[in-house]
Amino acid sequence: MPYRHGRPVIDSSLPFRIATALTFGAVFPLAQTINLMQHSTRYKHKWKLLRYRRAVTVSNHTTFLDPVKIAGAPYPWHIYQTLLEATVEFPFLGTFPRLPGGVPIPRGRTGYRKILESCAAAFKHRRYLHFYPEGECFLYNQRIREFKPGAFRVAAELGVPVIPLVTVFSECPFRPWSFLGRSVPRETLVVLDAVHPSRYVRRDKNGDITAESVREFAEAVRQIMQKDIDARRGSAAFYRGRMERIRGLNDS
Repeated sequence: MPYRHGRPVIDSSLPFRIATALTFGAVFPLAQTINLMQHSTRYKHKWKLLRYRRAVTVSNHTTFLDPVKIAGAPYPWHIYQTLLEATVEFPFLGTFPRLPGGVPIPRGRTGYRKILESCAAAFKHRRYLHFYPEGECFLYNQRIREFKPGAFRVAAELGVPVIPLVTVFSECPFRPWSFLGRSVPRETLVVLDAVHPSRYVRRDKNGDITAESVREFAEAVRQIMQKDIDARRGSAAFYRGRMERIRGLNDS
């Protein structure tokens, strides 16, 4: 059960899947309750996820509890979510993020290739594989940072759509941090229309997907997501900058 660099990023063995189901069933209701109480989380257009049997999902990364919120989008279906390899290598505690569906991204240039190799197992047991393509959590941010291309290359290689999930923040009727105002925003997770890689991805004369077209694909999705935030008037009043990593756990 413990993960070490070089091992398969997804454990599809029966004992691990049983442990995953038990852990998720025990932890998710409590974690989602905490998230709902803190951010008054709402979901819009969750039904769009059900159109697809296999998909890569992406979102802006805005709070520590994002994995809980994302897990609630396809519920009762379960979702795999990527995270830093260093997080799951941490002694004892590192196993816990994998149990609800955490998938470590191996360090180095071959990291996404190893994830790609595990996708057959991933989609056999779950419908969705989620990425946070900004690579960092920017607390309560409403200006999406440049995306890393890994998630979009995986979608292109597999020929599956990318479904953007956008977190939009809003204030209460009173000024933030005032006596009646909030110190954290309300959040809405919006499921947008799927974007298929065939609209953007090109291949070279050898039949390989070009890096430039993958970057264009990633930027197109980022712009679609930003446009939705702007249309819904996402509030930047609560922005706090990049979330600090936990020393020794996910600071690699």
